[in-house]
Amino acid sequence: MKVNNPKYITYYIDENFEFILTQIHNCYKKMLIDYDFVENNENKIKNRLYRDYLDNQLIIDDLKLNGYRFKTETGFVDENYNEIGYSDIEVIDLIGSLKNKDSFYIIECKRIDDINPHYQSSLNNKYINEGINRFVDEKYPTHNKVNGMLGFVVKNIDIRTNCNHFSDFTSYKFIDNFEFSYRSNHTTKTNKKITLYHLMLDFSSKINPTSN
Repeated sequence: MKVNNPKYITYYIDENFEFILTQIHNCYKKMLIDYDFVENNENKIKNRLYRDYLDNQLIIDDLKLNGYRFKTETGFVDENYNEIGYSDIEVIDLIGSLKNKDSFYIIECKRIDDINPHYQSSLNNKYINEGINRFVDEKYPTHNKVNGMLGFVVKNIDIRTNCNHFSDFTSYKFIDNFEFSYRSNHTTKTNKKITLYHLMLDFSSKINPTSN
């Protein structure tokens, strides 16, 4: 399945956001050590990441994330006062927000578990339709020209081959010893050019087979 947006050559690069994503990857590595099992549930994996790590002052200090505040389930309201979406993780730049209230990033989380592109209800397709397209449709704002997504891989699959399903992905390695990082370019409904960063985080060895 292809996102219906024209491609363009220039990728926006945001070193601050790359630092944040690198530290989130470090949290992921800690999760693999700290947990015997995690649930096969998008919200619970995300909530574990948030509560035990991104909202944990000891971890924040250790990873030098003190300049940022992480929030979860932030609601967005349009010009007609309708709620148009709730972000999984909002990352507020504390220094930048003193001058600009829109100094924040959005990270959407989605599970990944199969390589079959033919089922509309597959998690791969949901990653696009209920993930990427929320940025394209501007249900989530993109104020710094970049935002991100975390793919929670919950089944033992060939991640590299599976990512071929996402035709807009370009491999982009910016985290040491981690190969499953990508970027994609999109044009939003109001013709804004944005770049999305994608990390595919493999939790398949930790999924409790009895969880839901």
